Amino acid sequence: MVSPQNLTIAATAVEQPGSERVLLGKVAGYSVAMLAILCVLVCLQSLPVLSWMLP
Repeated sequence: MVSPQNLTIAATAVEQPGSERVLLGKVAGYSVAMLAILCVLVCLQSLPVLSWMLP
């Protein structure tokens, strides 16, 4: 989601080259939120709470 290549492609697609910094600022919050959610999910899977999800 925060790949420099993806940011460059997105900036070019909307015909605003050089706006990668703005896009990174908008995407960074979502990336951190997704990381936090996945960390909580992994921790809960290691406990008896969600251990049924693992094979």
